[in-house]
Amino acid sequence: MRGRTPEEVERRIGQEAAFGVVPVLSGGRVYGFLDALLVLSGYCIATWSYTQGAYLATLVGFRQLLIGAFFGAILMLCIYQLPVILSVRYGIDIWIWLRAVFGPAGVGIMAVVIILINYPWYAVCADLFASSMSNLAALFGVVIPQGLHVLLGIACVLLGTFIAWRGIGAITWTTRILVPVLLAVGVLVVMIGFRAVPPAAIWDYRPAGQAGIVPYLLSIEANFAFVVTLVGGMAGVPRLVRTERAGLWAGVLGQGLAGSFFVVVGAVMAIAMQHVTGQMAEDPTLMLATLAAPALALCSLLLVAFANIGTQAVGAYLYGVMLKSTFQTARYRVVILILAAYVCALCVWGRVIDYFGSFLTIGACIYAPLAALLFADFFLVRRQRIDLRAACGLPGHTAYRYSRGFNWVGLSCVAAGVAMSQAVYNPVTGAIRCMPLFYLTPTGFSFLGTGLLYWGLSRVPPIRRYLLQDRGGLTV
Repeated sequence: MRGRTPEEVERRIGQEAAFGVVPVLSGGRVYGFLDALLVLSGYCIATWSYTQGAYLATLVGFRQLLIGAFFGAILMLCIYQLPVILSVRYGIDIWIWLRAVFGPAGVGIMAVVIILINYPWYAVCADLFASSMSNLAALFGVVIPQGLHVLLGIACVLLGTFIAWRGIGAITWTTRILVPVLLAVGVLVVMIGFRAVPPAAIWDYRPAGQAGIVPYLLSIEANFAFVVTLVGGMAGVPRLVRTERAGLWAGVLGQGLAGSFFVVVGAVMAIAMQHVTGQMAEDPTLMLATLAAPALALCSLLLVAFANIGTQAVGAYLYGVMLKSTFQTARYRVVILILAAYVCALCVWGRVIDYFGSFLTIGACIYAPLAALLFADFFLVRRQRIDLRAACGLPGHTAYRYSRGFNWVGLSCVAAGVAMSQAVYNPVTGAIRCMPLFYLTPTGFSFLGTGLLYWGLSRVPPIRRYLLQDRGGLTV
């Protein structure tokens, strides 16, 4: 985008948003399985995985953590990723299909809600950036006060936003750097962790004071919530894949293997740090300096700190384009500035990491019913057939206008799904409200309950007619 005027950048972003609405024809598919796997792995891998791994290590032993991180995540993904075949089959973003579930105005509401509950991930990135910078300075005898910690986090946000400000070019160079850099960090951290402490200290690790089934169920819930909250930013990738099988398994393995590997890396790091220092830490800078040599901590300046700036840039761009395509009159740069202000406010608050487990479950409260509705609508209600003209909002095709742009059945089911999750577990206080249902985990129960509710309502004749106004205009 170098040399382009602001008007040209804005026009390019507008074209990108419009292209997200227009179905991609088979000749325009650019990804095979391996390409899609790398792209989705790159989006899933971020240093927030270290925070997730450290959080899981406070709940369960390392062996249980391995089972939950890989098999628990893959189990959930095999079910919840199934609707991505619609994106491959029809060349559309799932947000286009969701217009049939929520109505065009309802999709706008859901997009804003997704931003509110999911964008705090980038505050986690900013906090890790600030921690890395503070720990790096401490190695050279410079103590950074807490107030500057906040400013460093804000600096990460602003630097990432500046890259996103330049437009689509940010995606190209950040992903080229981000994926190999983070893979290198993961391998390095695992090697150092297992060499710095006896292997048995990690393999046989169990958290102090944790017993019974509840911590294990909380760890499974955290894994479910961790993978399900990635759907918002990944929705546009499967439509560019050539085959349905490749689109599905690229998502499942990209999150379930690559993403879970970095969660385990975070756990290894946290456990090794506790063994050496008595305290857990998820900051690779601190770990490399403590367990290896201070010189290696300088590597983390490139491997971790700058990677978080890149992650911030990619996230700002993806969610900025998503919001611009939903609210077409909004200006891209205004949108990313609003997103930056939101994350900066969270940095000033400074408690996202403290409430990481609650943050995960609150996000899953929305994402689980959203994923359930997409699954039930695609497979059980519309039987994999949609009126693309109405979904794309072409003039004269109003099957998905419902009640002034809102599908109150779909929106009510989301609210019911949130209530189901809350009826099982309070993510803020940590109180279990219904132990029998807690065995399904809050995310699992909400997913199942919302899907069954939506399908059951679709069997009631008046509601079925309301939902299936598109049957006379099916195009695919």
